[in-house]
Amino acid sequence: MLDLNVTLIFQLVNFLVAIYVLNILLIRPIRDIIKKRNGIMDGMAEEAESFEYQAAERLTNYEAELARARQDAGLTREEGRAEGMVEQQKLVGDAQKSARDILAETRDSLQAQAAKTLDELRNQVSDFSARLAAKLLKS
Repeated sequence: MLDLNVTLIFQLVNFLVAIYVLNILLIRPIRDIIKKRNGIMDGMAEEAESFEYQAAERLTNYEAELARARQDAGLTREEGRAEGMVEQQKLVGDAQKSARDILAETRDSLQAQAAKTLDELRNQVSDFSARLAAKLLKS
């Protein structure tokens, strides 16, 4: 069986002293190192979360800027199209007016030439008639 004597008390005291010494020499320093490491890891985790938050915020800002830029580009494109249509209508109107002017000038010029040619033909007919009458009277 189990004998309870003085050696058990000495062993118990020896065990408690060994635990006390080991606590001072090993367990406390290791516990402090673990606490420091956990503190560093917590700090790194917070920093990583901060970086993730900043990255998400920057991504959101970038997407908002991109959407705004696309909207501005669309507006600019529409304004350009509208200005182009106005310019096109102006150019077409100017071209039509120029064509009408050229057509009117050409028509006037042709009418003047036709009138001139008609007058010349009338004069020639008069001369021809006079010559023909002279030839008929001579013969």
